[in-house]
Amino acid sequence: MNEGLQDRLEKYGFSLYMIRITLAASLSWVAVHSIYGSQYLYFAPLAAILITQASVKASLEKGIYRLIGIILGGIVSLVVGQFFDVGGLSILLILLIGIGIATACKMNIQAVSQVGVTSVLALTFYQNDYVLWRIGETFIGVLIALAINMIIVPPNRFVKVKALAFEGSLLLADALKDLVGVRRDSPKDNLLEEAGKLLSNSSREQKEMFYTLTHYQCRGELKGLIQATSHLKSIHSYVKEIADDIRLLPAHHASSDWMKDVLDSTADCIALYGTRTLSDAECQRSLADCIERARDLQLASFSELQGNCSLSSIRDLGAVFSHLNRVLEEVERAKSATYVVATRPSTAEAARALRFIKKGLSQKL
Repeated sequence: MNEGLQDRLEKYGFSLYMIRITLAASLSWVAVHSIYGSQYLYFAPLAAILITQASVKASLEKGIYRLIGIILGGIVSLVVGQFFDVGGLSILLILLIGIGIATACKMNIQAVSQVGVTSVLALTFYQNDYVLWRIGETFIGVLIALAINMIIVPPNRFVKVKALAFEGSLLLADALKDLVGVRRDSPKDNLLEEAGKLLSNSSREQKEMFYTLTHYQCRGELKGLIQATSHLKSIHSYVKEIADDIRLLPAHHASSDWMKDVLDSTADCIALYGTRTLSDAECQRSLADCIERARDLQLASFSELQGNCSLSSIRDLGAVFSHLNRVLEEVERAKSATYVVATRPSTAEAARALRFIKKGLSQKL
């Protein structure tokens, strides 16, 4: 779907979710009518409406739970219906048996509730092959709803998902720089938290793209993006450890000039990796040189401190430098494992990258 068209449709209340539901329900009705005729036509549209979710994965899970519940509930109702007429006792038995089996098998709550619904309805329509009709038409509705979810997706999805990871990498670098002088009683680092959310959201969207048809156009770039985001999430966990370690340091260490230089040089490696891998912005600096400079600065600073600090201070500082070194090692692994995740040159995206850099997230690029 075209991005401009989607914006115009949403302006008048036609959201992507609504379009998916209406198309899935309508096509399900048409498909079932052309195959079976006029009996129980409402099962397929109903299934399409109920299982259509914001993501293909969520729709697939809900569709599977619904089918499992219908099959199990139908079987139980058929067995009980052989011996009892519709009434309070028969309903009690099928609910006890059906829901009991589903609960014992630790099925999802959606499947358990569907067992109860199908059991009662199947017992009521016992003489009319209700179970077979419902299973067949529900299956058709689920398939059509999944197909609609796989075809109708937000426009420029890959570009937006990549932009989330890029923003997360730059915010992560900025969060590392802002750790200078942080104290134990300091408020939680919002930049670090926001970077984690952006990376997690991008990772979730990347996995969702594998369930859609659009990912085939950018399969190679998507694999590279998944790798890059995975490395950035590992770096994020190390930066969180660094934040906790610095909070335990004395103020004269946490706010020192050498601490600022060490954090800045390490953060520049993160920002440079994100910019070179996840954007089209031109960077003249070498990532290998940036990593080498940061590592030399870490080693020089720690060596100098060893002769001027107590053993307890060296122990606490060692934790900080250990995690800083792990950040550089992760950037090196990412550099060797991930190729550039860049689609066709985009003027808007390049401008966005430069705008982030000019904001001070990576002054030395």
